[in-house]
Amino acid sequence: MSALRRTLPNAITLARLVLALAFFWVAGSLDTGDAADPTRAWVAVWMFVVAALSDILDGYLARRWQVVTTFGRILDPVVDKVLVIGGLILLCAAPLAPASHVVPWMVILVVTRELLVTSVRAVLEAQGISFAADRFGKFKMFVQCVAVPFCLGAAAIPNLRQSSAFMQSTDALVWLMVAVTAGSVLPYLLRAAVILRSNVVGRAA
Repeated sequence: MSALRRTLPNAITLARLVLALAFFWVAGSLDTGDAADPTRAWVAVWMFVVAALSDILDGYLARRWQVVTTFGRILDPVVDKVLVIGGLILLCAAPLAPASHVVPWMVILVVTRELLVTSVRAVLEAQGISFAADRFGKFKMFVQCVAVPFCLGAAAIPNLRQSSAFMQSTDALVWLMVAVTAGSVLPYLLRAAVILRSNVVGRAA
């Protein structure tokens, strides 16, 4: 197996982290006035989209080439959380708020959910039990990655902000994100409870 295949998935993950930091810099310096040039905002939108799509690519390559590593398995979800949570924090702060439709309590909910799931995963994996993301977690990530660029467009791109259909769609996406984020924690907790109970029963037997 070539060195390129062994290192490329993790290199893509690291590149996503660098791109996320660049996105934060660009998005945090946007002019949100109606007369603002939307070019910079579009650049920020596409930076986020490319970063989010790279998450699909690195995972696909790692699985296809069978080069999944402990480093990549830990780093990949961390970078995902940095990208999404960082984007949401920017959206609920000036100058992007309040037009972004994201308010602080929504970000607190997302952060709480991620901390809870990460803590449960850490406890189980410390015992040698794999606790990878399930389909609910992946759908949650997908909805978040769709919502963030929509919210950025609503806050910083005048033509989109003037479209009532786009603004209504953005509002619906934000509430869908909130609902999916909150709901996605339940399957994790139930799965963790079943695993822990099985381990306790197994040791007692």
